[in-house]
Amino acid sequence: MKKDDIIKICMKSEAIPGWNFLLQKGVVLKGRAGMSVRSFLQEALGYDNSLIESSVRTVFLNNSPVDDIDIVHIKDGDRMALGGAMPGLVGICMGRDNPYKEFRSGISVNEERMTENAEPVCLSVKIFSTLAVETGVDVLKKGIAIDAGLLADFIEKRMEQVIEANGMNSTKLIAFLRKTTDV
Repeated sequence: MKKDDIIKICMKSEAIPGWNFLLQKGVVLKGRAGMSVRSFLQEALGYDNSLIESSVRTVFLNNSPVDDIDIVHIKDGDRMALGGAMPGLVGICMGRDNPYKEFRSGISVNEERMTENAEPVCLSVKIFSTLAVETGVDVLKKGIAIDAGLLADFIEKRMEQVIEANGMNSTKLIAFLRKTTDV
């Protein structure tokens, strides 16, 4: 298997909740250098503005909270974490565009003006809580990149839920994935 090989996995519907775990562990998504966080959410994840405004309440970029998703831009290798509203005072403070954001001003992402270009970039993205449940299936349909070993471990626990993957049954798929991690 080459680095960019594509495996299309078809699983039974009862496997859906398990994928939320993988989305929380992190997947790799592609974008373009310099695109805003909002543009990345729209293009890479397929989120529309209504969903972004109502459900994407917590955004971290490289471990720092983001308030204005229109003025913060991405670059290759960035790490993004997304979630719904978090509970409690800390959750309120870490959420984007809230009245208490000054409490965390020292750790927030500063404005990063960049020119968007066609250069492809890869981001590690983690999607948490209700946001993973609400959007996970659609994100998976768009396609993700994931570590072969992590995927093999995941499939191994759900072998009976795999319908097929590129013409392979679950046993052959796991063997194929394990072989690629040995290379």
